[in-house]
Amino acid sequence: MSAVAPAMPSTAELFTKDQLVARHPHLLSTNRVVWALRRRAANGLTGAVFDSPCGELLIHEPAFIAWLLGLKGRAKRRGARKRRGT
Repeated sequence: MSAVAPAMPSTAELFTKDQLVARHPHLLSTNRVVWALRRRAANGLTGAVFDSPCGELLIHEPAFIAWLLGLKGRAKRRGARKRRGT
């Protein structure tokens, strides 16, 4: 069986990491986006990232924001840590 490549979204929704940070400075920092892109195989972000022909990663903005806000692709949010033995 062969894996089916995800359909390419509209180019109006694809941005580089610098463009995405500039569009959402209140939510994102460059370091946060770089970390998420580097760990995309482990954190569930692979469907939102596309490799352009020039070698730069393009990010699908709606999918990335949904992932960031915990709407899809992540495990259940953690609760506050509880103290033991007090």
